[in-house]
Amino acid sequence: MKEYILRHKKTIILVFIFILLLVLVIKIKDILIPNETLFNYGPRLDEIDNYPIDENIYKKIDEEYAKNTNIVKTTHRVQGKIINFFVTLDDKATIADAKKLGDIIIKQFDEKSLSYYSIQVYMLKEKEELNNFPIVGMKNPKSEGLVWTKDREIVKEEEVKNEE
Repeated sequence: MKEYILRHKKTIILVFIFILLLVLVIKIKDILIPNETLFNYGPRLDEIDNYPIDENIYKKIDEEYAKNTNIVKTTHRVQGKIINFFVTLDDKATIADAKKLGDIIIKQFDEKSLSYYSIQVYMLKEKEELNNFPIVGMKNPKSEGLVWTKDREIVKEEEVKNEE
């Protein structure tokens, strides 16, 4: 064993220095960047406990949407102060129908929650035969209602291919 160490003395010293440098870099990173989770939201989520969201809201939205034949599927995700709703519509649904469905979501929340959370509604089509979807409705805490992305013209795929 002593012979092996003496023969590979330089390699062992280099490996030891490398490990020492790696540990040192990790420690310096921890000192300079103490908590990586704060980078996403910082102190903006400090008061989130004062604005709990009742899970019954999502059930009410699902019940309202179950009455509509244009809706295929709905999901939601809370991400910090942002509540995202993903609504998949049947291909026969129009942009006007989609916007009305977005308003149903806003009506389910109380004023206190609406003054804290941002809500985003993504209206998607099931097959997307026409390229005027998806549309996105956004409501920040200071706005009155959803603001929708610009309405797109309907352009069929065949027409686009013929123009090229």
